[in-house]
Amino acid sequence: MENLGLLGDAIFFELSNPLILALTLFGVVVGFTFGATPGLTATMGVALFVPLTFPLPADYAISMMIALYCGSMAGGAIPAILLNIPGTPSAVVTTIDGYPMARNGLAVRAYGWALISSVMGGLVAWVALVTIAPALARLALRLGPAEYAAVALLGMTIIATIIPGKLSKGLLAAAIGVGLSVVGLDQITGQGRWTFDTLALMRGIDIMPALIGLLVIPELLKSIFEKQGHASAPKSLKGMLPPIREWLGQLVNTLRSAAIGVATGIVPALGGSVGSLIAYDQARRFDRNRKQYGKGAPGGVVASEAANNGVTGGALIPLLTLGIPGDTVTAMLLGGLMIHGLQPGPRLFETSGDIVWNIMASVMFANLFIIVVGLIGFRFFVRVLDVPRHLLTPALFVLAVVGTYSLANQWFDVVIMLGLGTFGFAAMMAGIPVYPMVIGVILGPLLESELRRALVISGGDWTTFLTRPVSATILALTLAALVLPPVIRAIARRRGGLVPQVPKEYQE
Repeated sequence: MENLGLLGDAIFFELSNPLILALTLFGVVVGFTFGATPGLTATMGVALFVPLTFPLPADYAISMMIALYCGSMAGGAIPAILLNIPGTPSAVVTTIDGYPMARNGLAVRAYGWALISSVMGGLVAWVALVTIAPALARLALRLGPAEYAAVALLGMTIIATIIPGKLSKGLLAAAIGVGLSVVGLDQITGQGRWTFDTLALMRGIDIMPALIGLLVIPELLKSIFEKQGHASAPKSLKGMLPPIREWLGQLVNTLRSAAIGVATGIVPALGGSVGSLIAYDQARRFDRNRKQYGKGAPGGVVASEAANNGVTGGALIPLLTLGIPGDTVTAMLLGGLMIHGLQPGPRLFETSGDIVWNIMASVMFANLFIIVVGLIGFRFFVRVLDVPRHLLTPALFVLAVVGTYSLANQWFDVVIMLGLGTFGFAAMMAGIPVYPMVIGVILGPLLESELRRALVISGGDWTTFLTRPVSATILALTLAALVLPPVIRAIARRRGGLVPQVPKEYQE
């Protein structure tokens, strides 16, 4: 009941505050624009707009960035349906049935299904966020340094093992990220680590230049070599929204797919692509018209869009409660929270509870705005696809440089961002995943500080991680995460089965 009262106060606060509502609406519009443009991901959008939030209060800023996140996930369906080009990695499954519907003259109806299921998926995710996050935060407050160190190790291990490709490359990427996180002066001994006697490196590598460099610059460089399609706006939007009877027929599929999206969003690194694949498979399995899937079945569009928008709330749960981002976008949101003086984790609900509940209310309003922005702006968002890539990419590159410099007015941050961006692009070309590096940069300080704190408390006794039941359980899960995926793949190959993976070009 107390949580309902806090949520009600937050919703009333937002309703009585035109500015925060306007920022949330602005975030949704920008998110749709990024989602409707192939090659521009939600991660890139949040990264480029973080510097614009500096003058804003923390809850206002995070609300706008979360709205951008939600809007881009919904907007990714536009090019997926019209051009067979996913606007975001999560929309790759939408192309399976969305594009055939468009070829059959049902592009507007396909987008209507995508829009409604996106909103429903986002609202289911919001309910999960409101109910699960406070309970998980209260549980996390009972954990000690040993448990937090184990959780950080588990998060990096899961990401390194889930990312498609060789396990060794995922672990190498995570180790590189941890190495980047320890650059600077040791907080206890004051000894320089990987500073190369450079004064600028003694303060360490700030998180936002590292995130922009590793996540944005490689994508911009990759987009230079990609082809760009062109879209034509539908002449009529008549029949966009499906009849109530048809919508009720897809209600179970919508709720099931949204729940799958929430569950995959909670697990770090799975993200909307995997959630959409699982939801699509389940929708086809239970649909009586399963033979129509792949030929233009509305259920396929519903499953994909409900799942990848369900991921938004699911990914925010570990971010707010444990300080572990569920995907690349929430990694950027974590950086935004820290810039505004907020440290994600269980104590965030105690120290800044009002801000957290305001953020949760903004998630609800962002999803409600999606239906309005999607209906009114469909014609206009289609035109974004006509912007020449050779003009768009340099403009975004300049925005990344200006945004990085404005973080601390330090040109060295720009050098770090460009250096890590070049390194990230080279790693991507070599098949080394970038996302484990990002998680290593984020969780590295938590792993180091909590590990050292646990050893200080135990007098240097390493067995403290095994004698404490919770940390021992988490370490067992970490070991399972390392061992089980190779075993499952080996069994699948031996039986002649296939291990489903997200296509490499659409990985987040």
